[in-house]
Amino acid sequence: MQSNFLETYEGFQIHFLEWKPKKQCNELPVICIHGNLSNARMYKWIGDELSSERSENPRHVVAIDIRGCGESGMPEKGFSLQHMAMDIEAVMMHLRISKAYFIAYSRGVAYALQYALRNPDHVQGMIIGDYPAYYTKLNEDWVKRMVNSYELYDSWDSLYKAITSIEHLSREDFDARREDYYVEREGKVQNRYLKEFPYRLQLESNDYDLSSAMDNINGKILILKGNEEGSLLSDEQIMVYQQNNHEVVRVEQAGHDVFEPRKQVKEALMNYFKHIII
Repeated sequence: MQSNFLETYEGFQIHFLEWKPKKQCNELPVICIHGNLSNARMYKWIGDELSSERSENPRHVVAIDIRGCGESGMPEKGFSLQHMAMDIEAVMMHLRISKAYFIAYSRGVAYALQYALRNPDHVQGMIIGDYPAYYTKLNEDWVKRMVNSYELYDSWDSLYKAITSIEHLSREDFDARREDYYVEREGKVQNRYLKEFPYRLQLESNDYDLSSAMDNINGKILILKGNEEGSLLSDEQIMVYQQNNHEVVRVEQAGHDVFEPRKQVKEALMNYFKHIII
């Protein structure tokens, strides 16, 4: 896994992660877009799997930190759906990638679909993680909840104690994944997004129907839907994707968290790329 930064014309840096096969490959790369308040590190296991020799057709995998998240910078303004798609465009142009498969989760699905709308025929196929083809306006109550729940911790031990007070988590699992969603800055452990980010995101959010983006995706779409309470994708919303005769996998023991490295999810992803020849 390689960590890279790209300077934008807006004056901030976009961070992205790359996984490259050991041998040269001719298959199209995979672009991964994270969900709301998440970051590119959520795709570490997917990058490892798809780029390794364990895959029949190893691929170049790129996971992007959208502005304000992960290690990307956060400008004073510019957090609309269009701006998020522009971040994807910037990284792809930098890497000279003109066509790719996409894996997108939650609100990142909207960013990937907006990219497809702006760039016809640049998206060969897409794996959609539990989110409809619609971008919703965030409300102020959501911002208040996110800002009020934002905590700074004096140490990793303090964070571990806080997490295990509400859920069971072994210290081994915590240490293995703690830096996926938290980072230590200036002696404090905090989320991998800045506290002001939810407010700026909400301020420029609006309602957009993105269903027409389906016409700009050339190949197969795989939809991962959580089979438990908490899923953000209804059966009615799935029909927008199924109009093009795409595949749906209902992930057992998952609500909205459909990209956890469960056996069923791994098999679905590997089978998707196994039968693709470009």
